[in-house]
Amino acid sequence: MSDPPLPYSLWQGLQFEWLWVYHGDVPRVETWSGEITVPAGWFWVDCGLVRIEVEGRLITVRPGQSFFSAPGTRRQWFATGTRLLSVGLRCLTSKGLPLFREGLNLTAARSASEPLRKATHTLLRAVHGRRRRVTFQEASAPIARSLTTWCDHEAAFREWFRSYLLALQRLGVRTTASTSCGDPRLDRLLNALSDWPLDQPLRLAEIAHQSGLGERRARDLLRARLGLSPQAWQDRRRLDFAQSALKKDSPPIKEIAFALGFRHAPHFTSWFKRATTLTPSAFRASQRILEAA
Repeated sequence: MSDPPLPYSLWQGLQFEWLWVYHGDVPRVETWSGEITVPAGWFWVDCGLVRIEVEGRLITVRPGQSFFSAPGTRRQWFATGTRLLSVGLRCLTSKGLPLFREGLNLTAARSASEPLRKATHTLLRAVHGRRRRVTFQEASAPIARSLTTWCDHEAAFREWFRSYLLALQRLGVRTTASTSCGDPRLDRLLNALSDWPLDQPLRLAEIAHQSGLGERRARDLLRARLGLSPQAWQDRRRLDFAQSALKKDSPPIKEIAFALGFRHAPHFTSWFKRATTLTPSAFRASQRILEAA
């Protein structure tokens, strides 16, 4: 299957965020998780067993198989001794839509997964050096890096992403840009959601009505298209704004908090730390270290 051309406005506005690459044991076994929000990603099962409950389906991934995850919510269960090779990422269009959403949450056999498995081991070496085992906690922790190291990691992830794209093409998964929901009201809904003020509580019923939809229909369409609830997507926008503002020496943290609707800076600090594991001050300091390296 050939790679269809994307409009200039779409590929120019793609936003990437590389979240982790790890190879190691899973943190919790023999227990179903609650409903969790996950990004796009891929994992290979070295040993053990993985069960995933998503969109009303129960999926089992066995050793030698891999799983292509859609961004969204799911529950998961790991057998004792399960070890994964995994990559997590966000790839969004300029409107904040996942580049890939439909057709994911699928299992692939060894023959279809082997090229991507090899590419992921190459990525693992580029990011973590000679370490053969890296836990999820280690791989996902925010760390300071020099600009040279950042460039090396960025290049390695982009090369891996090319292998990921080729695997998706072989499996028949298309980009969001090449699929249509068949409902033009969704475009109006997405535009209204993208323009909603970050300092105001999201009023989905209001923007749904303006888009010609009922609230329940709007919620279902957005979850199917975004892989997240409307509120989770709004929270993602707010976090992106906060991180972008904190990467600069100004404005003060109190002003960032106010711009996001927090009346008191400590409330913003608690919210930001839950989302990133760092306080706003620590996040800003880490960016200064990176810039000075």
